[in-house]
Amino acid sequence: HLISCSVLSMLILEASTCSNIIPRSAWEARETHCPKMNLPAKYIVIIHTAGRTCIMSDECCLLVQDIQSLFIDRLNSCDIGYNFLVGQDGVIYEGVGWNVQGSRVPGYNDIALGIAFMGTFLGTPPNAAALEAAQNLIQCAEDKGYLIPNYLLVGHSDIVNTLSPGQALYNIIKAWPHFKH
Repeated sequence: HLISCSVLSMLILEASTCSNIIPRSAWEARETHCPKMNLPAKYIVIIHTAGRTCIMSDECCLLVQDIQSLFIDRLNSCDIGYNFLVGQDGVIYEGVGWNVQGSRVPGYNDIALGIAFMGTFLGTPPNAAALEAAQNLIQCAEDKGYLIPNYLLVGHSDIVNTLSPGQALYNIIKAWPHFKH
């Protein structure tokens, strides 16, 4: 089934902004039932997973599975903690998606979409393909009404005492539209 994830990601790279998302079924997500989001979201929270990264779609699918297992089995979370994940392959992977709360930031989970870059970005930022994919996802969220028009974009470290999203990534998102320190 991971072949389907790889093939799907190759097709998606040529698709429109809003269809550039690998669905949960393609990376064989475990079925869960978690609290719903309060849409449209008021915030975008940019995060890094603080683990290994991936550059090939088959390894990204496996990594997303591993991250979901970490959240469910070790952290006793309802599901993977992010709405969407970004690979260094330039592809977006659906975490809990648009309509379900992540588990990143207490007090924000029901009003913020969490976008997690897979990897650790303290000294080196994500590549251009990953950054562009994330910006396209945010544009998609705006276009589809998943975000309020005057949403705020923040780094994880702006609302929680953490190194996430990493200084190298944080330095980049400071220049993105709607950024608020």
